[in-house]
Amino acid sequence: MERGIIWIVCLLCACFVKTNAQTIKGKVTDRSNKPVEYATVILQTTDSTYVGATQTDSLGYFSLHTDSMSYRLIVQHLMYESYENEFSNIETIKIELTEKENVLDEITIKGERPLVRLIDGKLTYDVPSLISGKVVNSAYDAILQLPGIREQDGSLVLAGAGNVIIIINGQLVSIPQENLMAALKMYSAEMVQSAEIMYSTPPQYHVRGSSINIVLRSNESNNELQALINTGYNQKYYSNYMTGVSLLYSFARLSSDIYYGFNSIQDRTGVDIFSNHLIDNTTHYIEQFNNGYKKTKKHDIRLGLKYKLSGEDIINFSYIGQISPKFDAVERSTGSISNSNNTKSEDSPIQLHNLSIGYSSGFGLSLGTEYTFYKDHLNQYFNEEMNGNERNFIANSKQDIGRFRIYADKTHSLKSDWKINYGLQYMYAKDKSSQIYKVTAGNDMSALNVDNKIDEYTANIYTGFDKKIGKKISLSASVSGEYYKIGEFDEWTLFPAIEATYFINQSNIMQFSFSSDKVYPSYWEFHGATGYLNGYAEVHGNPLLKPYKKYSSQLNYLINNKYIITLFYSYMDRYSAQLPYQANDRLILIYKTENFDYKQQLGLNFIIPFKIGEVINSRLTLTGFYDKVKSSKFHDISFEKENLALYPQLTNTINISSRPNIKMEVEGAYVTKNIQGPAELSNMWKLDIGLKWSFFNDMAEFRLKGTDLFNTWSPNMRMKYSNQNLNMNILPDTREISLGFAIKFGGYNEKGKKVDTSRFGVK
Repeated sequence: MERGIIWIVCLLCACFVKTNAQTIKGKVTDRSNKPVEYATVILQTTDSTYVGATQTDSLGYFSLHTDSMSYRLIVQHLMYESYENEFSNIETIKIELTEKENVLDEITIKGERPLVRLIDGKLTYDVPSLISGKVVNSAYDAILQLPGIREQDGSLVLAGAGNVIIIINGQLVSIPQENLMAALKMYSAEMVQSAEIMYSTPPQYHVRGSSINIVLRSNESNNELQALINTGYNQKYYSNYMTGVSLLYSFARLSSDIYYGFNSIQDRTGVDIFSNHLIDNTTHYIEQFNNGYKKTKKHDIRLGLKYKLSGEDIINFSYIGQISPKFDAVERSTGSISNSNNTKSEDSPIQLHNLSIGYSSGFGLSLGTEYTFYKDHLNQYFNEEMNGNERNFIANSKQDIGRFRIYADKTHSLKSDWKINYGLQYMYAKDKSSQIYKVTAGNDMSALNVDNKIDEYTANIYTGFDKKIGKKISLSASVSGEYYKIGEFDEWTLFPAIEATYFINQSNIMQFSFSSDKVYPSYWEFHGATGYLNGYAEVHGNPLLKPYKKYSSQLNYLINNKYIITLFYSYMDRYSAQLPYQANDRLILIYKTENFDYKQQLGLNFIIPFKIGEVINSRLTLTGFYDKVKSSKFHDISFEKENLALYPQLTNTINISSRPNIKMEVEGAYVTKNIQGPAELSNMWKLDIGLKWSFFNDMAEFRLKGTDLFNTWSPNMRMKYSNQNLNMNILPDTREISLGFAIKFGGYNEKGKKVDTSRFGVK
């Protein structure tokens, strides 16, 4: 361990070494100061030797690297006169192009914007073009429009990669899935400029595996107030509503953004359980019917400050607050073994507070630190009414977590298109959690009380390189080392990653990616607490639960910057999942997260966009995959299960009218039978229909959408394996009618990052 500490100290010192290489950043506009996208920017030495080239993005920005203080830039675009100029010791450049004076009589040139471009190893999508005409109410809806992205169990899933991590403007997004989904659903789709899908995320993002980098709109204007008001109403079984306002103001070197949002959510919950429970060679048939609701009110607050010191040196500060002053959950259970009422509420608001400060330099150095505090105090009131089985208790569950993180990253741009990067990250978390039972009727439950303190230490160090080999091949590789310790468990792990891209030509590209990752359990599961859903079902923690490792690879073939074929494979060592289990010694259904031997998946994904005339714009996504999962010890049984599944999805955007601007969207999807451990999940299908009306010069939008109109997008579970035999039918609450309205003032920009609380919470 001492040697590891020495390595970290040495690397941290090396991070401050500045090289002579510089990053050239610029923006290309026309004479009206409008950005010019897809302009080719060529970098040469002053004696006309080629150094590199790139293209401007949808906001006109570009970035290049050079070792020379003097250089020449050439900018070319079909609609503008070519630009050429020499620069010296200038790293930030603004270039203005002049439109060509050619006039073409009676000739119409029709072009089609590329669906996707591969930029620096990232599948890059222009989101405003992608969602044009589509009925998207939020940034979350915009992300779901990305090819290959779908929602599964409250998480975003990328075909060929599984669950993905969200990054905002290159910063790690770390918020629990349910909170992240809620936050993204509150933000307007107008804030998203582009999205970058990375199957093997470079280590300087401090993310392993696949990710989506959401690039938000930026504002270069000073003394201009920008605002966006976004409201929405959703009707599922219960009604929900949200409202949010964002303000941004820039002055001189300082820019600031403020966001406030309020969300009121009420969801229907419930499951019907039909259990053939085997004990001592006798089968007990049990029926339990559960239904209820969860009600939450939440305030989201963010303050962001960005200050330019000089050149490209920037200091960022942010505060993020999430406060839920009200959480209530009520579930009524009736059946052959239990008639119970289960009520949960908070004795104080759920609170999340995050403070972060970061520094980034113009010579490739980034430093930062952050502190997160999380508090969740939940009270459960349980009342069993069945004669002969009376039981009443109160369970007080508390979780207080403080987490500190510090990181440093350094990038060197060297000669011959070499780029070296290295860095480190250290995290320390202190979790104080307890669950105390107070019995008012029934047997004593004090043996189930827990009151623990857990310290968690995570140290990461990485190094990697990027290299261009000629004009056809680019290569990126890295290796990260991690030391992880929580409680009595500690482990050293190496995480290799590689990405190789072959440019067949400008429009046809092949890319191979390999990445490795580790998935950590929630803090609450480590405490081993026992919770009660009803008189039959219990939730057990698992202090012996271990993180599982994931290795995944993808081969992408991009055809005409439009069609995408992906062959993928993943292997998850010590994979874990929470599944129900019929106890062999008593009539209890136990939900517990267990480590399996492994899970693996092999599949093929096709993305096929097409048009029908000038009215219908469609995209067909076809995903087929083979799943296999094995466990040598699942409670007191073993299993090995495999399945072949198919997931087709068709989206259609219909241009009803250009003036007024009215668009219609129709989407259908179907998933065949799948598996989860030894259990089988039923097939699902859905149909979505929406309308969007844009007015006031597209500064305002009114949206109406029906999601899962037939309420069929939720699976039922069947487990019939060894001595396990039960069916679980989820009470569906996926049908939704939503109304949305948004209006912009003076343009709009939203900046920010999310805080990782995915392992927090006692629910």
